[in-house]
Amino acid sequence: MRPVLHILSMGLLLPGMILAGAFTILGNAIAAPSLLDFFGALLEMAVWLIPWGLLGVCAAFLLLALGGLTARFRWLAGLCVAMLAIGSSTLLLIQTIAHDNFSLDPLFFLVPAIVSAAIGVWFTVSEWPLGKFAVRAA
Repeated sequence: MRPVLHILSMGLLLPGMILAGAFTILGNAIAAPSLLDFFGALLEMAVWLIPWGLLGVCAAFLLLALGGLTARFRWLAGLCVAMLAIGSSTLLLIQTIAHDNFSLDPLFFLVPAIVSAAIGVWFTVSEWPLGKFAVRAA
């Protein structure tokens, strides 16, 4: 049941991570002084993302999924999921609050990431290998 819960928490993490990545990419491109520079920045980001960025993200996500399927590394995978969920939620929250027309409606989009972070923290706390790393008094 715990591996299924880990995969579910990773699925809940995806929308927030994709939106935070899109906001970051568009934020960098919008800062360009002209429309031609805007498209140039988007093209430059796409040229980098297609061969390396997407491959690295997919490999990291697969490694994170495999880490959550084993009991030995589930605490570490839960910690990574929690850190990713908290980071992407923080980025989305900062970018949402920074706008002049702030409302509470977009904050409901953060609920899946908060649930994902809670599951990741629960895995980290409940499966922490305390016996392996504990310092014993001699």
